[in-house]
Amino acid sequence: MARTDPAVPSSDAHDDSVAGLKRVLGPFDVTMFVMGSIIGAGIFNVPAKIAASMGSMQGVLILWALGGVFAFTGAIVFAELGGMMPHAGGQYVFVREAYGRFAAFLFGWVLLTGITSSALAFVAGVFSDHVESLARGAGLTEGFGELGKRALSIGLIAFAVALNARGTRLGALVQNASMLAKIAGISIIVAFGGLVGMGLMHTRPEVIAVLPDTASTHWEWQSAGGALLSVLFAYGGWQNVAAAAAEIRKPERTLPLGILFGTIGVIALYIGLNMALISILGVGGVAASHTPTADAAEAVVRGGQVIVSALVVISTFAFVQGLALLAPRIYFAMALDGVFFRSAAYVHPKWRTPVVAIIVQGVIACVYVCTTGLGALVDIAILCDLVFFSSCGLALFVLRARRPDMPRPYRALGYPWLPAIFLVTTLGTVIQGAFNTSRNNALWGIGLFVVGALLYFVWRRDAGTTTSAGPMQ
Repeated sequence: MARTDPAVPSSDAHDDSVAGLKRVLGPFDVTMFVMGSIIGAGIFNVPAKIAASMGSMQGVLILWALGGVFAFTGAIVFAELGGMMPHAGGQYVFVREAYGRFAAFLFGWVLLTGITSSALAFVAGVFSDHVESLARGAGLTEGFGELGKRALSIGLIAFAVALNARGTRLGALVQNASMLAKIAGISIIVAFGGLVGMGLMHTRPEVIAVLPDTASTHWEWQSAGGALLSVLFAYGGWQNVAAAAAEIRKPERTLPLGILFGTIGVIALYIGLNMALISILGVGGVAASHTPTADAAEAVVRGGQVIVSALVVISTFAFVQGLALLAPRIYFAMALDGVFFRSAAYVHPKWRTPVVAIIVQGVIACVYVCTTGLGALVDIAILCDLVFFSSCGLALFVLRARRPDMPRPYRALGYPWLPAIFLVTTLGTVIQGAFNTSRNNALWGIGLFVVGALLYFVWRRDAGTTTSAGPMQ
């Protein structure tokens, strides 16, 4: 069957993409979105947990390297799938082509009502905490209070919604500037670690004294499983940019390269940052710190904690802004498929963005901001995310067998072994998480799937038409 999908132009001569979206994103934009979707708040705190679990420099670096392998194997899976199907919706399209509309709808539904909304609310909360810390340090306030911080979180999400509704190009420019500042900040800390390691810079004794170096001479592999889950969480996010494929110029080439380059860049930054933290604080010092990145900066430069707080503010802002732009493209694709509100497929005639889908995502994220017990919801949302990671990993093998004739501008490196590592890792993590999650979390997750299954049959319509993903085979 000939493919006539307007979402896959052969060149930039077709400036318009599917249903009114416009191709305005280039290779640099895609790379920055990938990096911005990965580097949120976790990397500034997770190193303490990893150091406490592993107990040695070798163990810490090996665990971060294993996480990097996972991220890279996932990146090559999504690079092939994205090059094959560069359509609005990304992961939704991959799941749909492999397993059908029902499975794809469940993915989009859980993403909206659980995964993305809780992640936006959680990271917006971290943003508010650090803005409060900066304001307190500057003597501007004694604290915002819980209500004030929630209002600030909602304000951040509302700003991201307004910015991204106004234009994809504008959203990309803001994301690029934020990411460059974030990369520069992390690189400065990495440089501090290198200078300390070479003896060209010295740490401040009054800071180091309260963080005893109790590094072990052996690796605590008994607790490595839980620590690895934290590492995988810190590395997650490279999959999000595929949702905006219909707005990427020459997506069949740009999308795979952006995913790969962005993921490799984050791996380098993460490993470099952890080496720097250990160089400055020692493994025991990193393990003993609640804020290892801030303590490391303070240990070499007076006022370093303020610098890191500002870096976290920039990092969390970029994460919220990027995710608020990318995720709505999935609900947009669902609406085109006839399994979501029709209005979510609306594209603003001037701004060329799916404004209704963007607003829906923002509203639900704000509801999460006002929800107590968010941490527990985030835990189960991570587990649900890994379920769909696994489904996409398997989809690569399914489509290689079922659709061998599909164009593949990029073919996964090391197939089938490297993609198999990604699939086995995600499946293993899902199984471990399922056994360790609480009963309430499990019921909440099951409830989301059940409600989604019911709504699918309410929303389903026009199931046989061609959509953003091309004709079903």
